[in-house]
Amino acid sequence: MSQFPSEQTERARLGTVAGELSAGLLGKVFGLLAFSMAFAAAGGAVGYQLDRAWIMPMFLVELGLIFAVQGLREREGLNFVLLYAFAFVSGVTLGPIIAAYVSAGLGTVVLQAVAVTGVMTVGLSGYALTTKRSLMGLQPFLFMALLGLIVASIVNIFVGGTVMYTMLSWGGALLFSLLLMFDVQRVKYAPDTMGNAVVLTLGIYLDIVNLFLFVLRILQGGGRR
Repeated sequence: MSQFPSEQTERARLGTVAGELSAGLLGKVFGLLAFSMAFAAAGGAVGYQLDRAWIMPMFLVELGLIFAVQGLREREGLNFVLLYAFAFVSGVTLGPIIAAYVSAGLGTVVLQAVAVTGVMTVGLSGYALTTKRSLMGLQPFLFMALLGLIVASIVNIFVGGTVMYTMLSWGGALLFSLLLMFDVQRVKYAPDTMGNAVVLTLGIYLDIVNLFLFVLRILQGGGRR
């Protein structure tokens, strides 16, 4: 038996086989995403008992954790702690929002939004991973659209009405659907490192949560707040 590894074995060891590289990173990302959703559910159970006054403080903590996850992505162990801490705090932030819908008699709408978001996530992710069309060229357009959505949402707080609120709801759902496909497809091209897995998981998680919130607004009836 030869003492030297075959070319195929060496290429696989170095991570240069594209299919194996994508499969390895994909497994890491969706594994981390599953745990993140579990931590978010636990945080949601806590946040469900809190007043809506907690939303803004928790949101500010979320922002800080987002930067921390990105900045410390390569710190083994700490990157997991920060990612799951973010997911938990995100759930705490969502809890009072869900509680407000339930108390308004819209619990069924919440469940419908969860189901719709789940189906959309599976479908859009499947398309992103199987299509031969690269979505990477959409990055600058998605970034500009996201900035526009943020500005329009701020304006809507002060001068918006039912029509603008409805348009933002549909526009947000469309944008985060595209962002979800974009971020999932990034898994196919990114190097298979745990740091990349953590950051990609963060992005996909944010896409799913924001998609859920906009779907919830649409199912709620657009102008009813």
